Order: sequence, then structure tokens, then C-alpha cells
Amino acid sequence: MTEFGGIRCAQQGYFGAEHWPWAIVDIGLLRALRSTKVSAPAGAEFDSFRAVPKRARWGGSLAGAGEGDAVLRVHFTAEDLVQVRITQLGPLAETELSLRTVQWRDRAALFGGWRARTGPRISPDGRAAARFLSPVAGGLVDLFTLVGAAGRVEEGIERLIGAPGRRLREEFSVQPRTDRRPAPWLADAMDADPGAVRRLAAALHDCHRVAVAPYWRRIDQHLQGEVARHGRLMVQGGVAALLNSLRPMAVWNPPVLEIPGYRPLVHPEADFHASGRALVLAPSVFCGTVPQLFTGPQADTVIMVYPALNNPVDAAALWTPAADIRGGDAPVPPALTALLGRTRAVVLCVIADHPACTTTQLAQRAGISPASASEHATTLRSAGLTTLTRERKAALHTLTHLGQTLLNINGSAGPSA
Repeated sequence: MTEFGGIRCAQQGYFGAEHWPWAIVDIGLLRALRSTKVSAPAGAEFDSFRAVPKRARWGGSLAGAGEGDAVLRVHFTAEDLVQVRITQLGPLAETELSLRTVQWRDRAALFGGWRARTGPRISPDGRAAARFLSPVAGGLVDLFTLVGAAGRVEEGIERLIGAPGRRLREEFSVQPRTDRRPAPWLADAMDADPGAVRRLAAALHDCHRVAVAPYWRRIDQHLQGEVARHGRLMVQGGVAALLNSLRPMAVWNPPVLEIPGYRPLVHPEADFHASGRALVLAPSVFCGTVPQLFTGPQADTVIMVYPALNNPVDAAALWTPAADIRGGDAPVPPALTALLGRTRAVVLCVIADHPACTTTQLAQRAGISPASASEHATTLRSAGLTTLTRERKAALHTLTHLGQTLLNINGSAGPSA
């Protein structure tokens, strides 16, 4: 139920708009805030999801007054560290996180094109759901521990509709009150009315259809590569290597994981103890710049959602129109074979279908020797079609935006014989 980052305070961000680092509050403070009105940032919400945010206006004394950025410290015992793992939460989680992104104009290099195409297509119910689940005054309703990891959006929607009324009321009530009243049907959803919850689920499904579904295969591949890369680090170097790889957004100072970049509402510093709960790292394309922690009242896990998209070139590849995207393990396009040669074309397609694969894995999937795989990968890398990342002794191959574009263009010629 608790989002450790439930309320946000304003900080000057990109293009003069407000950027919102996450702050940490406890349940007692959240309960107090339910009776406190907060003025939403004037103009921060998009008119037709395209308006320009203005400076924030806060009621009361909730926002900090110029204090330096604090650090959230997550404390682990040896038993806690054994339980750390990394996984994807799935398309419904990405959909909820995208609702914050579509309402703001920060990180334009990553999301400008996606936002311009997506915002105007969101339905009125979808916009109301976005304001409810990710209000501009701060907070994010925790569907992550409520629903859990779900590989299909339909699975997540079913879990949301079937969640106990008590849990729904708990999750929907933990957010600050603002000058904007929710739509009447959302007020009913806050009281766990079954019809209103189904309407909210339908609105989320519609948001997914517009914001995430057209790009899901590339998003999924990107997140798979992130999980594979960090999972390999954990196998090779233990949990310390995994946590160290999160720099600079999180800094591992054993036995504490420090998350900088947010400003607290009350205290100059904040501490959270895992206390026997497993930390689940969940990479996200749409997560803001600062990781977010979520846990439930009876949950045996703590979910840390962290940003996994920081490179504009990677972002450009994600937002390729769906019609131009090659299907997973699809046949090698004949035009690509004619251009690169059969073996090199196969190598390029294998890297596209299995991001962050090692040279050994590349050789196995392409049906060639490791030496030959390394040679062809080097040639492709020299041409700017692939990139190489080294993690300890492993060489991980990933397609570049240029490589993806070449594959998409030549993939329209039809399947090979």
C-alpha cells in the first residue's frame, strides 16, 4: 500500500517546467495529508494532454523551502540480500507509469515523439484515470504490489478487477487531496464499487492500447535485455555487483542502498529497512528519473521500480511504428541477405531478436562457431549496426538504432525461402 515517494515536491526541471523527484513519507503523514488540501501545480496538467506546464503553486507548507537533495537509505541484513532479485512487472505496470509521462513535458529527448502521438489519442476516461492514478499534485497509486508481475495486460486487468475491496480502498485513499475533484465514477472506484472499478480497468486497458501496445514488443525486448544484463552480473559477481550496477541513480554502500535525487517533505533524511522482505528490482521504460519503492501491509516483497531508458538513440528505436517492427525470430529478409551476406544477416537478426546476448549465445543461435560470430559481430559493430557492452568477461551484443532501421526497411521485402 505504501509508496515511498507518495508525495512529491516541486523542483525546477527541463524547459522551465516542473520536474518532480519522489519524496518519502510514512503512513501517519499520509493519513494526515488526506485532510490537507494541496493546490495542484497551475497548468501542469496538459490541456488535451499537450499544454505547457507552468510553475507550481502549493497550498499549506508541504513543499520544502530550498533544502538540498536528501538520500533515501534502504538498509539490508545478510538475510535480506539473499532475497534480492530482478524481474519485469509487465505491460500493465508500464501503462500506469506511462500515465505520468504523458502528462508532463520533461525528458523530451526520450518521450517527445511518443508523447505527441499518444496524448491526443487518450480517451476522456483514460485522462481521468491518468489524473487519478498519477495526480499532478504528487503520488502514484500502487497497483504494483496490488496486481504483481503480469506478463499480459489482460492478466493484470483481471487481478485488478478481482482485488479485495479492502485493498482497493487502501490503495486509492493514499494520495493527497487537491483542488480538482475526481470524476464521480472515480469517487465510486475509491469506495471499491465493482462497476466503477471495472470502468477504471477498462480505461487502463484503453490507455495501454494507445500508449504501450503499439510499442510493446520493443519495450519488452529492451526490458528483457536489462534484466538479462543485470541477472548475468548477479550470477557472476553476486548481489553486490547487481546493486553496484545501479549507479548513479542508486549507490551501494554496504549494507545500505542509497537513492539520491529527491527532497523529503518533513525530515532531512530518510531510512527504510527491508526487515526480511525481498527487494525486487523492476526496470521500467516510463519510470521517472528517480527510483520508486512500493510495499504492501502484508507484502513479503519491496518493489523498486527504476528507470531503464536514458539514451535518446534507444528511445528512438522503441518508438518505431509497429508496422515496421520485425517479429521475434522471424525469417531473415532476402533483401538483407543480399546486402550483408547470409551469415552476417543471420547474425544481425539474432542480435535483434536476443538483445544483450553473449558471443557464445550468438554463435549458438546463428549456428556458427564463436570465432565466426565474433568476426561478424565486429564487422557489424564497425558499420554502426550493433554495439558492444562488456560486463566482466562477457561481451554483450545489442542492436543500434541504425541497425534496427536497416532491419525494418529490409524486412518489408517478405520472408526468405
